[in-house]
Parts: sequence; structure tokens; C-alpha cells
Amino acid sequence: MPLKFVTCVIVVFASLCASSAQTSELRERRNRAAAAFPDGILLLHARSSFDLAADGFRQDPIFYYYTGLENTVGALLAIDGRSRESWLFLQSQDPFGDPGLRPEVSPGPNSARQLEIDHVVDWGELEPFLASRASSPARLYYSRNRFSLDEVPVAFLGNEATVEPLWLNIIKRRWPAFVLTNVGPALSDLMAVQSATEVKSVRAAASATVAAVKAGMRAIKPGASQRSVEVEVTNACWEAGAHGPSFWPWALAGENGVFPKPWLTLSRYDHLDSAMKAGDLVRLDVGCEWEHYSGDLGRTVPVSGHYTPEQRETWNVFVSAYLAGAKVLREGATVDQVFDAWRTELLKHRSSVKTVAARRAIEQWSDRKNVPFWQVHTMNLEAGLPKGGLRAGTTIDFEPIASIDGQGYYLEDMYWITKDGAENLTPNVPYTAEEIEAAMKH
Repeated sequence: MPLKFVTCVIVVFASLCASSAQTSELRERRNRAAAAFPDGILLLHARSSFDLAADGFRQDPIFYYYTGLENTVGALLAIDGRSRESWLFLQSQDPFGDPGLRPEVSPGPNSARQLEIDHVVDWGELEPFLASRASSPARLYYSRNRFSLDEVPVAFLGNEATVEPLWLNIIKRRWPAFVLTNVGPALSDLMAVQSATEVKSVRAAASATVAAVKAGMRAIKPGASQRSVEVEVTNACWEAGAHGPSFWPWALAGENGVFPKPWLTLSRYDHLDSAMKAGDLVRLDVGCEWEHYSGDLGRTVPVSGHYTPEQRETWNVFVSAYLAGAKVLREGATVDQVFDAWRTELLKHRSSVKTVAARRAIEQWSDRKNVPFWQVHTMNLEAGLPKGGLRAGTTIDFEPIASIDGQGYYLEDMYWITKDGAENLTPNVPYTAEEIEAAMKH
């Protein structure tokens, strides 16, 4: 890539400053975090790496949630639960060493007033900040990246600390009095109930994702590569006005769509690409991104455009159980209650199904230990797991995942939880075998 082009990209990148949330809302989020961790410091790191193959920089979701800074690279946010103050530590110069490239925000009182953060300072002040708080045992709260592995063997880290990321180990070795605590699930819970600003973005992401799923359905056919379907899905996200995909789409056919094998895509250069074969089913799992917020939606689609008789009956029973579970979604409902509704509906079909495959699927799937990836998860800047009963104002995805005879079965919609039920944010996507077959023809 020519150096001049790279420089131009960086100039545009550094000049952008887009915060979708008002500063007062961001301040209130930080206040809630301080109250949740009153005996220590919540330390959040902005993303520090770049990806020239990506369509744009993607900020760390949790750092963005508490700052609204989408283009700030390598910064640290500290929320001090004891003082209830927030500190943003920034590099004084841009990360590319060119004084002509202005960062999104600079240290100083003007930035502090603009962001409503108590202290916006040079990151050289991080050392005295931590030193003054490490004189006695104190907690440092952080969120571990769920999709990263240890960078060196644990033995390299010594006895002081054995956690990822490495920058936290450096802090721990310098100040052993700090107790490091991963609070990723707790932060996900704090982010679960969304503001009106967030809901607007989530609805837009959901709408774009509906268009992308339909485009993916139309692209599936015998001989098509999984990659070719992914391209159609990604393009549909952009055409719908979204900022591309919120995660790289899964169009996994046959055994590739049977969990846990889809997780291999995260560490595979080819993303498990293969030619689709007639008779196989495809896990079409798609999300479009809108102002950082994620869509997530999918269906099980027949490669040939038609389900076999066994697949048709099994899928329609699966859909019936799914819709029964969806009716339970409301404030206070638990994941166990949703599964109970799913299982009850499955068993209602036990005596009426005609194919052996459908009968075996009902027997297997009605026992939760046989469907370990069956789930309900929250959907926000990133996915999380609900804590306790569902809460009004939360976006969740109902996502039962199962398999039989080497084929994966999967269905997923986005729902907005209310006191009396749940609003489907991804309507007008076909469910039954007959509806999906019809949609694949258009």
C-alpha cells in the first residue's frame, strides 16, 4: 500500500470525532460503574492495535460505552470507586509521530470539560496515579477479552500475576498490593438496559440485519462457496446504511454448522470456507453494525432450496418450539423458564411426527444436557449473558442451537424486553420450511 495513501487514511481517521451518546449520559454511566465497584478502580483500555485489512478502526466496546470516543487509540480510562472520579490517560502526541495529525482528544482541562471527565491527562501521569493508590491492598477491576489467549506461557509471568492482558501484569508486578479482578460479566450486566439513544441504534442495526439475512438466503445454492454468501451478506449491510457487519457472517454448511465447530472460524484463515452441497443445511448467522451497535439474526437454510422430508419435519418442530419459547420472553422471565416452554412444545409433537429423525431430535433436544449451546444472550455493543430474570429495556437474542444426524439446526431473532412481553426487532423474516423455501426463490 503506498505510503501517501496510508497517510491520507490516517489524516481522515484522526479528524473524526463522533460520539453517539450525550456527555451527560456518558457521565451517568461512569457514575454507575463507580457505585458498582466502590472499593477499587475500574481500569479500561482503548484498543491499541490497527488492522489494515479492516474497513475501519473498531474501538473496544466497553471503553467506547464509558467515553463515547470511537477513534482514540491506546488510552486508559480509570473510574475510581472510592473518590467517584474518572481519569482519562492519553498520549500527548498522536501514535504516528506526526504533529500534523491531531488526535480525537488531547490532554487538558478543555477536553475534561468537553467530555465531562474529571481529569483528562497525559498518560505519563498514570504511574503516580497508581502509586498513590497502591500503598495498601486495593482492587483493580478490568475486563478480559473473551477472544484472546495468553501471549506467553504462564510460567513467564511469575507468581505475582497470571492474567491476560500483559499490561495488567506489569502493573501487578510494579505494585503487588493491587488485587486484579476480572469483571467482564458484571460490566455486561451494567450495559444491558439501554437508553433511548442506544435503542435507536439497535433498531437500525436490526433492520439492516433483516435485509442482510434475506440477501444471504438468496445467495445459497449448491456449488456456492461460503465466502460468496458472506460477500452478499456484507454488501447488503452496507446497502442498508449500516457500517458493514457487526461480526463476520457465518454461512456454515453441513458439518461446519454443527457446534462447537463454528468457533474454529475465529482461528482459521479460510473461515472454514467450502463449496455447499445439496442436501446440507446452512447456519446463516448475520449481524450488521449501526453506530457501533450490533445486530444478530439467523436461520437454518437448505442448500438445495428445499428441505428433505426429514429436515422439513424436524425444522418445523424446531420452529414451533422456538415460537413457544419466545412467548415467554418478558421482564422477570428466566432462561430456565424459556427452555421449559421450548421443551414442553417439543414434547407435544412426539406422538404426531412421522419421520425417525424428527422423533430422535425431540427426544434428544428436550434434555438440556444434549443442547449445551442453546442460549439466550443480550445484544448491545457486544453480546453478553443475562443475569437473573430478564429486564425491561434490554435487547436479547433467543438462540436455540442443536444438531441431529450431522446437521445443525439454529434460529435467532432480536427482541426488546418489556414488562408485558417482547417486541421482535427483526420481523418479516421467514420461519417455517415452506416460508424459507419461498424466500430463497426471490
